[in-house]
Amino acid sequence: MADMTAKNKILVLGRPKVNKAQIVNSIVSQTPIDYATAIDDSEDGAKITWSLRTRYYQAQLEFWVDNTESLPSSQIEHMKEWLANPDLHSEEESSDIPVDPSIAQLQEHLSEVVDAVIFVFDPADPSSFTDILPWARFAKFHIPGVLLCVAVSADGKPVEVNKDEWFEWCVANGWEWLDLTDTDPDTEYTVERLREALESNEWANMVQIKKPLNHDNPPAAIPTVAEASSITIQDTATAEPQEQATKSEWDGFEDVARTLDPARVDAMHQALFSGEHDNDDMAGVLARIRSVRDEISQMDQDKARTRAAELAMAVAKMLT
Repeated sequence: MADMTAKNKILVLGRPKVNKAQIVNSIVSQTPIDYATAIDDSEDGAKITWSLRTRYYQAQLEFWVDNTESLPSSQIEHMKEWLANPDLHSEEESSDIPVDPSIAQLQEHLSEVVDAVIFVFDPADPSSFTDILPWARFAKFHIPGVLLCVAVSADGKPVEVNKDEWFEWCVANGWEWLDLTDTDPDTEYTVERLREALESNEWANMVQIKKPLNHDNPPAAIPTVAEASSITIQDTATAEPQEQATKSEWDGFEDVARTLDPARVDAMHQALFSGEHDNDDMAGVLARIRSVRDEISQMDQDKARTRAAELAMAVAKMLT
């Protein structure tokens, strides 16, 4: 039975026509979204349990799937203004975000058990993005560990609209942008990234998976930034000629680093070193790094190289 008081809930919010439950199913089962599945409007208020298990920890989580409410015209206009000016609400001005008092009170209660918000909308209906307003306020006031804004086609058809405005708003306000309508076969906007973002969070009820101690081998050394990106850097003064190949590896890393999306690096940095983890010991930080490295090991070579570079840059930001 799910613990209703644990801070292990994931809110999944969007309009009824967006099949949110199908997205949750894809996250849990690690399968592509099935757009042929009929949309069930009764998903409003649905709860889906998830026994998350990674290489390093396990946690019992629960998705709470709900439909967004229609906003009054004044709030819609305010969200349009905020979208046009992504920096409208600095941290000091969060109290100016207009929501109904009943919603603000509900969010107070939700903040005790919710540590992730996934907002889902269809870019083919641009007005639906304004539904994020109350949950943007929730994010500013209560700072959940994971904030994801997911663009998805309600019917699986290509969406040919300019999404830059939404992307820029997300970057400015601490949401990770994931465009599942991107048809590029090499896109990094995938359901796997949704799952990875949730796995990278430090859940209140997570339990570390302890492995039997192998007395035949010494403990592993703390990974360096270079190790995190699977790149070995050696002292060139003592390196043998065949070891000079590491220079070209480093050059390759720099080439990849120049192509990185700063927003994804920032999102990775937040997941690893956000303020919520200030009191963590080194073991907690390493566990999150190893979790990401475990995900990288499952990717194809090109995606793994990019993701490893993002990890390295995220760690480097902490050291600078």
